[in-house]
Amino acid sequence: VYFLASVSMAVPALCFNYAGTGDDSCFTSIVVSFMVIEFCVGLFMPVAGTLRSKYVPDALQGAILNIFRLPLNAIVVGGTYATDVLEPAHVFVLVSACFMGASLIQVSMLFTKTKTKTA
Repeated sequence: VYFLASVSMAVPALCFNYAGTGDDSCFTSIVVSFMVIEFCVGLFMPVAGTLRSKYVPDALQGAILNIFRLPLNAIVVGGTYATDVLEPAHVFVLVSACFMGASLIQVSMLFTKTKTKTA
C-alpha cells in the first residue's frame, strides 16, 4: 500500500519538475495519481488493523496508539508548514519519500519473527 502511494505521489513531483506549474500536459496523470492515493488511503485501515492485531498486544493497544499520535501530528504540522515554504514539486517529493520510508518499514516487518502465544 505504501509503495503504491509513494509511486503515485512521485508522479505530480515529476510533472511539476519537468512540465512546470503552469502546464496542463500532466493534468490527467496527476488526477489519476491522486485517485490512486485515495485508493491507498481506503486500503490503509484494513492493513493497519491487521498489522496492529499481529504486532501490538491487545492490553496495550490504547497506550501504544496514543504514544504514536504525537510524532504523527508533528509530521502533519511539518508537512503543512512545508506547503507554505517549499515549491509544490519539493513537497510531493517529501511526501513520496515519507511513503517510501513507511513502505520500507512495512516490508521489514514481514521479515521479523513474532513471538507465538502459548496457552
